[in-house]
Amino acid sequence: MGCSASMAGMGRAGQALPEPEAPPPVDPRLPLDARQKFHLEKSWKSVARNIDRAGMFMFLRLFRDCPEMKEKYPELRGMDDQEELRNSQFLQEHSQRVLDAFDHTIDSLDDVDYVIQLLKKIGQMHADLELKPDDMWKLEQPFLAAVAECLEDRYTPKFQEIYSKLITFIIEHVVNGFDPH
Repeated sequence: MGCSASMAGMGRAGQALPEPEAPPPVDPRLPLDARQKFHLEKSWKSVARNIDRAGMFMFLRLFRDCPEMKEKYPELRGMDDQEELRNSQFLQEHSQRVLDAFDHTIDSLDDVDYVIQLLKKIGQMHADLELKPDDMWKLEQPFLAAVAECLEDRYTPKFQEIYSKLITFIIEHVVNGFDPH
């Protein structure tokens, strides 16, 4: 019998285990490499488990940092208290829809053509609501803060870089949908 150290990398009957396959290449339009995409998909599960909390956190942070954004939502005008906003049925539903869209985007990253079309449609819908491209960029930091809140101590500089690349990709394509040409 050999010691366990000499058996490392050996399968049954003493045969060497094959090298694991390299992950498939990532579509070059996606700003993540294969390892980053893997880490994103795995870490997002923690966010997805708390999607309602993450969405509300993101919008409360948005309205705190950019109070003028709250005025873009007629249903929220006049609500100045964080608790009142948190209890708003409209904001609960809207934040859930937005985070569900992020969730669907992340789940669909293997089909970048589909994701880009989806994000452009979302952009067109927001343009129809008279939001501006600059308004979309205001979500960047609140999104990152919400992810950090969900991942807690796992939100390292590595994950900050991954999620920064993701939200930039998402917002860029949403903004592209503002101009359907």
